[in-house]
Amino acid sequence: MSKVILPAADRYQRLQSALPWAIVALAILMLVSKSFPPSPSKFDGMDLYGFGQIPVQHNGRIQPLDTVARTSLMIISTKQEFEDTADNDKTYKAIEWLLIVWAQPDRADKFRIFRTDHPQVLALMGLPQRPGSYRYSLDELRPGQGKLFSQAEVAERKDPEKRDHYDVKVLELVKHIRVYEKLADRQAPGLIPLEDPKAKWLSVADAFVRVAQPQEGPLRTRASAEIDASIKEKGGLAGMEQRFGKERVATILNQLKKERFLELLRQTVQADMPTAFPAAATMEQLLDAYRDSNAAAFNAALAVYQNQHTPAVPPEQLSRVRAEARMNHFDPFLQCMALYVAVGVLAALSWLVWEKPLNRAALLLACLTLLVHTAALATRMYIGNRPPVTNLYSSAIFIGWGCLILCLILEAIFQIGVGSVAAGILGFSTMMIARFLAESGDTLEMLQAVLDTNFWLATHVVAVTLGYVATFVAGLIGIIYIVRGLFTTALSGELGKKIAGMMYGTICFATLLSFTGTVLGGIWADQSWGRFWGWDPKENGAVLIVIWNALILHARWGGLVKARGMAILAVAGNMWTAWSWFGTNQLGIGLHAYGFDNRLATGCALFWLSQVLIIGLGLVPTRFWASFDPNLAAKGKKG
Repeated sequence: MSKVILPAADRYQRLQSALPWAIVALAILMLVSKSFPPSPSKFDGMDLYGFGQIPVQHNGRIQPLDTVARTSLMIISTKQEFEDTADNDKTYKAIEWLLIVWAQPDRADKFRIFRTDHPQVLALMGLPQRPGSYRYSLDELRPGQGKLFSQAEVAERKDPEKRDHYDVKVLELVKHIRVYEKLADRQAPGLIPLEDPKAKWLSVADAFVRVAQPQEGPLRTRASAEIDASIKEKGGLAGMEQRFGKERVATILNQLKKERFLELLRQTVQADMPTAFPAAATMEQLLDAYRDSNAAAFNAALAVYQNQHTPAVPPEQLSRVRAEARMNHFDPFLQCMALYVAVGVLAALSWLVWEKPLNRAALLLACLTLLVHTAALATRMYIGNRPPVTNLYSSAIFIGWGCLILCLILEAIFQIGVGSVAAGILGFSTMMIARFLAESGDTLEMLQAVLDTNFWLATHVVAVTLGYVATFVAGLIGIIYIVRGLFTTALSGELGKKIAGMMYGTICFATLLSFTGTVLGGIWADQSWGRFWGWDPKENGAVLIVIWNALILHARWGGLVKARGMAILAVAGNMWTAWSWFGTNQLGIGLHAYGFDNRLATGCALFWLSQVLIIGLGLVPTRFWASFDPNLAAKGKKG
């Protein structure tokens, strides 16, 4: 039988038809490959993934040990893994680093994980410049810690608004050292499940107090007797009272007796640990096995811990812990970041070549990204038992998700690639912002009491955040309109009207959502603080977005602006939204102030500068725009 040879045109058409699905298939394969848990063979036969699933109490919530390791290392080093320069640049995951901190502290102290790049801080501590990494070990920091802590005391006495960048960096490094020391001393997380119906968890330090209750009297009596005997050996109280006074001597004695009592208590707990706290004893066996590089003993002790001690955790909590551990490993928002890049690039390329197949590929890939992003968002809601937006980090990933949905709707309606490009740019940008915000610690942290209400978090906060979404999408469409109109002939035809229509509809949507969210916020404020409006910076930021979007619509309805003017005003809306989202938090005043962050403030300033530059481009007279120049437009049509 002879083979049927298709004409070149048909083969080319089939290639174009198959290309979008091939790209999506590759993306799915990438996601599947990332979903499998790591093999113990990667860690010398030790099941570190299982170790990371151990549930612990930390910062007010039950979470996997892997999360504690990741957030701690992120705070200290801004990364979830690091390279050991002394061991052929071997890369260590956060959970393995935590094991080394507990099992081999002397080795851990040599890891260069502390990041500090301020020249004055480096000079204060006598540290060498290390451009590119600026990371140092605890052993390197120790000689200069005395000077660092003294400078930190000076900085802490200053008013927060009067602290300069040097003060901020000093306090930041001290905080990172404290996080490390607390973790190394095993003051956190809580590893000891108590045998009670609610399966409460306590840290080791809290356990000392719990153990003290049946032994408190004898231990305190013994501590007092030992201190009294020591004072008597040194000449008694008379000389001390004559020199320092009775009240001060009494205070000193009480402090000495308290310290001795705590020391005896610690010794008692450690001696009774195998029987009083079997979970902690099993943890010690795990550390001993890791210290001895005994994979079989490590995995056996881990199995004992999982079988005997984790059942004390309520099944629902244990399910959340395991879901969080899987999510940590898969890192869905990192995968989404890569997918958003691909969506934006494919959609942008479709404006140059292979318009239909590349645009279709971008759209299909955006739909796949939506599935991953939605699943990750739903998993976070399940783990935290909260609505999608509870803090700045969650607002970033929710805004990215909302932008993707809105852009997909616009692309389904107009089918010109602008929605896909906007989805890629906004999705990637919000994932980058979330990555930066994750450096501050646990992204599923416990809420402040005044925020601890799922109803208002699910109504006011979500509505306001969706207002941010629509305003940002409109602003980016405005940027696309300005850039393509100024530098290309693309807007000379029907495309310009379609983009303007997209922008107008999105602004209408943004106005409605922003207004609704602001009113709901006033109702919440009235119930929580007894006033509907208090001119809080965050409240002012929200109403500014409403006013600005309403201004754009009125200017368009009144004929004051057309498509170009609407695009310029929409870009300015990005500035108001960024101010409401981040800027108000940096003021240090009001109920929504989360503290000044120099990098965040700098990022906002650079973003505002970029928007001002784009507005400047938009103000260039239309006779200089390629899309509106009759000669250039004619050439473009001929070409």
